[in-house]
Amino acid sequence: MVPCYNEENNVVDAMESIQKAAQTYRLDYEILVVDDASADKTAQIVRQYQSQHPELPIVLHVNGQNRGLGYNYFNGIHLTGSEYYICAPGDNTAPPAALCNILEKLGQADMVIPYVENPEVRSWMRRFISRVFTALINCLSGRKIRYYNGPVLHKRENLLKCKNIGSGFGYQAEIICQLLKMGCTYVEVPFATLERISGGSSAFRFWNWISVSQSLLRIAKLR
Repeated sequence: MVPCYNEENNVVDAMESIQKAAQTYRLDYEILVVDDASADKTAQIVRQYQSQHPELPIVLHVNGQNRGLGYNYFNGIHLTGSEYYICAPGDNTAPPAALCNILEKLGQADMVIPYVENPEVRSWMRRFISRVFTALINCLSGRKIRYYNGPVLHKRENLLKCKNIGSGFGYQAEIICQLLKMGCTYVEVPFATLERISGGSSAFRFWNWISVSQSLLRIAKLR
């Protein structure tokens, strides 16, 4: 699942990164691109790419209004019947080698949880916020997960068991904590991320701070 909001300059590279990783392991796969009511030409560019590459399993879903990352993630689960499910960012910050590290662990646990091994490529502010967020989640949940916001590989059937997950940027942390409480297993793998080449991140909007706060409250109630 490839969530996109104004990713016209990044989405093609993101799709090609996924193709390279999936083909490395000769997997049957589907790329579900979810355009979250972008104001740019993201959807148009995906449609053009589909017409140029009809042999590729690419599906485009366009929202009529902006719904948020968590909403798109869970809605995508119902738009596919795949056995496994992973969210690869539309800003192309997940290169093929990093995705291959995740796919290499396919079937070894219920969740394959990546952690960023090269945080220095990010701004100091983003590193600081990420560390604080991870520390808070671990404190509230009693876990010792290294990173909660990466492209986690899940069994789709497990995701369907999750309830009352928020639609903001804390959704993946909520999923991980719920599934761990259910007894699901996990492995962690290093993940070399890239910085986005074009456009800005929407992660630090005011609404997202509110939604993350709500995620923290729900995680605290799981203890």
